[in-house]
Amino acid sequence: MNINAVFRGMTIAFAAVISINSYALVMNNPTFINNGGHLSNVNNTMEHAYEPLRKESYSARFDAVGKIYSCSSTWLGDSKDGTKSYILAAGHCMDFNSPGEATKAYHGEFRDRHDRLIAKDGVYYTGPYRTHRPEGMGGVSGDIGILVLNKKAPILDEQGKPLNKPWIYDGSREMDKPVELVGYGNWGVGQAAVRPSDNPNDDFSPQQGSRRAWGQSYINELFEKDYALGAPYHPEQVSKAWARLAPGDSGSAWWQQHNGFWTIIGITKTGVEEASYGVRVSKYVDWIKSIYPDVNTLSQMTTVNEKQTLTLPDFSKDLADSSVTYIVPKQSNATGPTVPDWDLGKGYSEIIVTLPNIKTGHNQSITLRAWRNVGCANAPMNSATGCGKASPLELKYAEEDNKTLPEGHYKGTFNLLAQGWHDTNYRNNLLLAVDLNIQGHQTDKPLYPIYQQGHHYEAGQIVTAKNGKLYKCKNKPFAKFCSINSAAYSPGRGPAWSVAWIALR
Repeated sequence: MNINAVFRGMTIAFAAVISINSYALVMNNPTFINNGGHLSNVNNTMEHAYEPLRKESYSARFDAVGKIYSCSSTWLGDSKDGTKSYILAAGHCMDFNSPGEATKAYHGEFRDRHDRLIAKDGVYYTGPYRTHRPEGMGGVSGDIGILVLNKKAPILDEQGKPLNKPWIYDGSREMDKPVELVGYGNWGVGQAAVRPSDNPNDDFSPQQGSRRAWGQSYINELFEKDYALGAPYHPEQVSKAWARLAPGDSGSAWWQQHNGFWTIIGITKTGVEEASYGVRVSKYVDWIKSIYPDVNTLSQMTTVNEKQTLTLPDFSKDLADSSVTYIVPKQSNATGPTVPDWDLGKGYSEIIVTLPNIKTGHNQSITLRAWRNVGCANAPMNSATGCGKASPLELKYAEEDNKTLPEGHYKGTFNLLAQGWHDTNYRNNLLLAVDLNIQGHQTDKPLYPIYQQGHHYEAGQIVTAKNGKLYKCKNKPFAKFCSINSAAYSPGRGPAWSVAWIALR
């Protein structure tokens, strides 16, 4: 057996014994100094140096992070009837009074980021490998659990509205990517030891406010049959791995951005002097769904299908006084709005995506609607105006826009770009998926080609519109409008379609 693996296992096992203590996020010396701390006067400068980390921990993307007794934890959502709350944490945070019990009554509270009581008492479930470990799996890989507690109050965002559920990652690309960590407990600097008696800097509490804090590292290790994650910590050098978790952060979620969206990829087991270790959540997606079927997963929440409207997160929550608009960047298989505008009025945008029928391999153009619900009305996706309401992007497949689409199974991906309107530095590339099972459409090829926004059309040319009707491009000087890449001139649909087209039937 590899001697490093043996040493790591012994270190983790030791840390697990003392994990009930509250010793949390530790930052390295360069970060501490950069934030205004002084190594010669740690106790008197600790709170000042940690304030940026505490402030960042309250960013909107971490709103679901809260705490249970002695551990950090994350709200996953509520039951459909609104009576139960589901809380994700480490297994040892739940079963420490009854080790070996896969499920049992739980007595305790879940409190949100503002210390409000959200849920209390119920039952816990620990993961399938918490007590019955297959060969090759150790104490990290099985340490996951879910609390099902009696809901006492809704968990709210900063506008006082019900919080959107966080997403868990169900992919396999965690390695070598940055990871963000948020937890509660005490603070530490540099080579802070796991045991409080070893270093007085470990036993620090701020004079005001919570000990909640944020830090960064990256995933550099998969182990225990790839069910466990490792993130390094470099205590003395300038590094992207400038923070680690210690035992009091047990149960906290690890956050990583995939396809432009923040997701939960891990659950903290422990932290040691030069690393943090956690459970790899993607390996437990099916188990989580068996306890909470309504959990949000990345693949589910970024896929357009034929059944329901897809609503993306409101990215403006992470920006200061700036709405977010959306455009379709240049790509081979998708076209749509390309320039943001302040106010385009009411309505929606059209995105034309070319996707293969996975059974026949033939490509087809598919129209998707995209809009921002700005409170007073639906506005096109690239419109920045609003009515004082959170306005996430929504996308929908509408059968009436695709009447000539042959039946079949269409799958593929395309990109959108989210841009801040006032905060022009904000740019977020989003990757969305399409998975459509279309049945009952006509399979005959239309007599005239299907209209495609931005395609070049000549005077007198006839097209089949998305509503199935025929339209002829007008003679000059109006023919030029037939080829403009704007939904406004879409035959039979756009507000200015009659400028360019003549309806035939």
